[in-house]
Amino acid sequence: MPLSLVDRVTSLKPSATVEMTERVRAARASGRRILALSSGDPSIDTDPRIIDAAERAMRGGATHYGPAAGLPALREAIALREQARSGTAYDPNDIIVTPGGKFALLTALMALVEAGDEVLVPEPGWVSYGPCVRLCGGTPVPLALLDRLDLEMLERAVTPRTKAVIINSPVNPTGRVLSTEEISGLVEFAVRHDIWIVFDQVYCDLLHSGRFPSPQALPGGRERTFVVDSFSKTFGMTGWRLGALMMPAGLSKAVLKFMQHSVYCVPDFIQLAGIQALSLYDEVVPQYRETFRRRLETAVAGLSKIDGITTSMPSATFYLFPAIAGDDVAVAKRWLDEIDVSSLPGSFFGAPGKGHLRLSLTCPDADLEEALERIARAGLAA
Repeated sequence: MPLSLVDRVTSLKPSATVEMTERVRAARASGRRILALSSGDPSIDTDPRIIDAAERAMRGGATHYGPAAGLPALREAIALREQARSGTAYDPNDIIVTPGGKFALLTALMALVEAGDEVLVPEPGWVSYGPCVRLCGGTPVPLALLDRLDLEMLERAVTPRTKAVIINSPVNPTGRVLSTEEISGLVEFAVRHDIWIVFDQVYCDLLHSGRFPSPQALPGGRERTFVVDSFSKTFGMTGWRLGALMMPAGLSKAVLKFMQHSVYCVPDFIQLAGIQALSLYDEVVPQYRETFRRRLETAVAGLSKIDGITTSMPSATFYLFPAIAGDDVAVAKRWLDEIDVSSLPGSFFGAPGKGHLRLSLTCPDADLEEALERIARAGLAA
């Protein structure tokens, strides 16, 4: 009998977002000029001062193994950032620096999920939530949460095997920010059923309007919430792979063993660049946020004139999730094949996303204007 790989990898679907990025890259390599509205990379040039900090660190010898939990100075800076944002005071010892937000998510799930456990997963939602649960031996239980956090649906979905619920706000792919009432209800639900919350707040620095409620800031929430965060979207540092996991007090020593036996540590020179990035927050992030807000307004105005497309301004992120009068997979394929505009079908983010497209407004302004013109000429019909 031939040797075979295990089901936890062979049964996984490839990442739809990564696969589209590779398709766009291949198309461009063949000479096509693709206007990309599909990538979650904000396409912000990393501030030169951040790059300089990394270079100084490398030339200064910060190229060896560092602390598995992360540099104390960076964990302290992350704790200060979170306190300013949510009002939650974290001991730096309750923070682990990770190679990106995705690994922070995987680290949390590895600490919480055992074989046979169930994890409630929002849909439409980030394509890696379910696969990360499965890699940990758990079963993802999808929840249709397109327009609201339906607490009655959570109650129907919970079972004695439910270990955790993943919640993302602001939401990828819709840009929606969960309300105070929704987050409060989430915490009450988690307390009532004695389950963990894994809270993905990677996009919270790209808030265009309103408030940003978080479960870790509420009574009963701090002690059962694992917070996933990242430098990628906020500072244009996607390729640097720098994230963080904030957790309830006293748990990090055990969770850290997963880091020790996997990636070990994030390189010190990247962490020192992260400290520099946080020091620039008040200067650079409002500019990035304004750029994305302006692009969103431009796209909403343009798309709203096209028959069969319905969209509105989201509260955060650089994503639009317009509803379309057509097959989302077919429309996305046609736009890529015929007008060289890439997008992602909403159904790639779960069944409730069917009939929508995710448009990522991370390309230059001129490319966005041209993409909107191409879409307006092509429309939805084949």
